[in-house]
Amino acid sequence: MRLEREKPVTAFEQNIEDLLVKSGIDPKEIQFRGDDRYLRIGYWQRLQTSTESDISEFIKEKVVDYDDDCGYLFFYQLKHPKI
Repeated sequence: MRLEREKPVTAFEQNIEDLLVKSGIDPKEIQFRGDDRYLRIGYWQRLQTSTESDISEFIKEKVVDYDDDCGYLFFYQLKHPKI
């Protein structure tokens, strides 16, 4: 479940959320986190390849980390538009 501060705050983030919801992801699982507002799904879940492809134009980098306790952790750095 996401916190209020992890909801979309820009049209850019809302557009990404709309595409993810359209592909079947529960909005409560979509989190925009950190000062740079990276994208995290659920508990560090990987997006399906087709869903990742749907938002590929917005992804700067897919980050994969490994934790001995939790396994693989996935999140996505975004190409935020310049303001």
